[in-house]
Amino acid sequence: MHDSDAEFAPPSDEVTIAEAEKVLNVEFPSDLRSFFLEAGGLVADYGCEVIWKISDIVNRNKEFRDTVSFRELYMPFDHLLFFGDDGSGDQFAIAIQADGFVHKPDVYRWEHETDARSWFASGLSQFLEKRLAAAD
Repeated sequence: MHDSDAEFAPPSDEVTIAEAEKVLNVEFPSDLRSFFLEAGGLVADYGCEVIWKISDIVNRNKEFRDTVSFRELYMPFDHLLFFGDDGSGDQFAIAIQADGFVHKPDVYRWEHETDARSWFASGLSQFLEKRLAAAD
């Protein structure tokens, strides 16, 4: 990791992860699941939540999916599993396919001002490398 102010939250357990997956109706990709078993979240880049705690993943994804005004402003969010942000309003997510599963661990950036959704990284490891290098 490049960011010297990185702070990891205490690890999550299988039960907490499984409960979040049930609420959001999606299995976390293996690299995200592994991350949470090692650390329960990551704060870096002067307090930015690079990877949210599981409770925040649940709450924020439900907010994105359930907020009526968002349906009028943005394309649907049901096919995205948001897990972190850049501190300026843009969020990072993994795509959920039409069958309800994550088939590829690619990470996408959602730009809140334009509703653009663009590819960012080929998985969590590359996401962390790129995200934390940008913070330097």
